Amino acid sequence: MHLSDIDLKLLRVFHAVVQAGGFSNAQAVLNVSPSTISSHMSQLEARVGFRLCERGRSGFRLTVKGEQFHRHVLEFFGAVQALESNAQGLRSSLAGQVRLGIIDNLVTDAQCPLHPALAAFFAQPASDVQLSLQVMSPEELERALLDGSLDLGVGISYQRRPDLRYHTLYRERDVLVCSADHPLANVTDPHTLARAIPGAQKIARNFMQKQEFPFIHEGDQSVITTVTNVEAAAFLILNGPFIGFLPRHYADKWLDDGRLVALCPEKFVRYSNVSLISADREGPMPHVLARFMQCLETERVRAAGESVAPR
Repeated sequence: MHLSDIDLKLLRVFHAVVQAGGFSNAQAVLNVSPSTISSHMSQLEARVGFRLCERGRSGFRLTVKGEQFHRHVLEFFGAVQALESNAQGLRSSLAGQVRLGIIDNLVTDAQCPLHPALAAFFAQPASDVQLSLQVMSPEELERALLDGSLDLGVGISYQRRPDLRYHTLYRERDVLVCSADHPLANVTDPHTLARAIPGAQKIARNFMQKQEFPFIHEGDQSVITTVTNVEAAAFLILNGPFIGFLPRHYADKWLDDGRLVALCPEKFVRYSNVSLISADREGPMPHVLARFMQCLETERVRAAGESVAPR
C-alpha cells in the first residue's frame, strides 16, 4: 500500500482501537461515534487487503494478521517520532518529547539517580523539551513500553521480558516491618522472632509474589494479600495484622516515630535492582531520548563512584 495522509489517519484510528480494546472504548479517545470508527476500520482493511479484527457480539479481537500489522504500525509510529525529534534537534540544541514511566515512591530515595539526572537534563541551555511523567505498576510500565505509549521506564522487574532492555541503575534496600501494635513488635529475642516470622500473615507486592519472602517454602499460605504498590503495602502494614517488606527510604519516617518496627533488620533484608527499561526497537534513537539517558547514566556512574568512560 502507498501511504497517504488519509492512511495515516486510519492507522491512528486502528492503533487507538487496539489500545482501547474495541470500538466503543475508543469512542471517548477519538471523540467520534462507533459507526465512524467502524467506517474508518473498513476503509483501512480495504486498503491493506485483509481483515484486521473480529468485532461483534463475541467481542473485539485482532486477527493473526491484524496483530502482525499492529506491530508494524507501532514500529512505523516510532520511526515517525524519531524523525520528528531528530528534526527538532537540528533546530535547537535539545528538543522533543520524553515519555517516562516510573514505579511509585522513588521520590523519597536519595540513592535514585533520577533526581540529579532530571535536574541536569532540564538545566541544559536552549532546551525545548516536553516531558511526560507517569507513575505505574511494573506490569503497566512494561505494557506501555511494548505498545509504544512510553519511551523509557524506571522500575523493578523480576521476570524480564526478552523484547525489553534492562539496565540496572542501583539497588533498593527493603526491610521487614510490622506496626507497633503487632504481637511481633515486642519480641526482642532474635531466635524467637526468626521462628515466628515465617508463619506470620504477610503482605506481598503482586509482581514479586512469594519471591518477596525467600525464607518461606513453596506451599506456604502466610501471604494473605497482594498489593500493586508500596503505598498500599504501607497502609495495610500500619493498620492491620500484617508484616511485609518496605523500601528503607520509604519506611524511615514511621520507623523514626515508632509507628513501624523493623524485624531483625540485619537478617531479614532484601535488595531489588531498579532498572532503566526500554523497548528493543530498531532504528536510530531520538536525540532527546539519547541525551536524557546520557544524563541518567552519568548520575548513575557518579553515585556508584565509577569512572566515566570518554564519549
